[in-house]
Amino acid sequence: MTNDTITAPRAAEQGARADMSWRVHARRFYLAFHRWTGLILGAIFVVVGLTGALLSFAPQIDAALHPQLLRSTPPSTDAPYASLDEIYAAAIADLPRDATPSFLAMPRGGEGVVSLSYRLRDADDVTETHRVFVDPYTTKVTGDRTIKKGDDEIRQFFFNSVRSLHYTLWQGSDRSWLVGGPALVLLPSMILGIALWWPRPGQWRLAFAIKRKASAERRIFDLHRVVGALVAIVLCCSLTSGCFFVFRQQGRDLIRLVSSVREAPRGLASRPIADHDPIGLDAALRIAERSFPGAAPTGFSLPANAKGVYVVSMRTQDEPNHANGRNRVTIDQFSGQVLFTEDRSAFSAGERFLEWLLPLHSGEAFGLGGHVVIFLAGLAPAFLYVTGFIRWRQQRRRRAVSA
Repeated sequence: MTNDTITAPRAAEQGARADMSWRVHARRFYLAFHRWTGLILGAIFVVVGLTGALLSFAPQIDAALHPQLLRSTPPSTDAPYASLDEIYAAAIADLPRDATPSFLAMPRGGEGVVSLSYRLRDADDVTETHRVFVDPYTTKVTGDRTIKKGDDEIRQFFFNSVRSLHYTLWQGSDRSWLVGGPALVLLPSMILGIALWWPRPGQWRLAFAIKRKASAERRIFDLHRVVGALVAIVLCCSLTSGCFFVFRQQGRDLIRLVSSVREAPRGLASRPIADHDPIGLDAALRIAERSFPGAAPTGFSLPANAKGVYVVSMRTQDEPNHANGRNRVTIDQFSGQVLFTEDRSAFSAGERFLEWLLPLHSGEAFGLGGHVVIFLAGLAPAFLYVTGFIRWRQQRRRRAVSA
């Protein structure tokens, strides 16, 4: 036997020991980090997860609870909508005299309604945001809803209040870091956990096994481990996208290190023309359709004054966001001149990444299946927190007995 034949097994054995040592030390560090971040910060994400689960089906729940407000009845299968200018005129006629319209949203589906958002000040000079709804076939106003009043994060439209709790813990948009900061801490913890959990070849079945005849303590551990593994990828995506929403500018600057990210120009304004009325929504839509033939309008940002512009959002079939189009056309409200066009087909890799964040976060990108996944993933933090807390208490009692 030569020295080479002896050295090779020894080298392999040393390499295996080094690998095992790394995994042992990493596992000990991770478990301590995971335990305390979970116990301290996990409660925040129980709230964020549960509210996210509710928001994943918010439009459907809202429409089911308020069908008289949010549903229309098409006169026939292929019935066209009334003209946008007629719909807008019907909505405007129902507004208070000092209201300022801001955004007109198109229906989501054939039985939806058009909504017009507007702002006004009450007797106490507090800004209120409202939304009036119009049947797009008959132009009949189906109702009006108060969305938000002043800076109150709680007493507002229910799903808006839930969204504020999800995003800022009811502390105001300037304190969204209260959610984003803990997310930045939990994200590396989850990534490291996936790396340590990742099964070796041939052990995938054991990685998802739950021992039925084991002790209650072991079953709690197995349930916590398996559920965590099943939802880890989805939760990592949700945490990542959530961090980008909270730290928007920092996230865009980070993306710019590897890809271009363009900003829409500021200061675009209409040029008032004497004795010339605005072109109207139907004309603005026709102009936008010339830029994006075959695309469907999803919304219109409305000019607030004589220098304001129309911004028409158009959605193409291949977009991940089904509710809001990312193709946008900015139009002078008097001349109809196109001032700026945002075409998603020309997006860079970084812009494409940013485009996918919201549809992935909400599940919108994958339709009903995506919403179901986000709903279940939103319930998972509560389950993981409870089972993790029970596991922590079990370990404390065991150490107390052994001491």
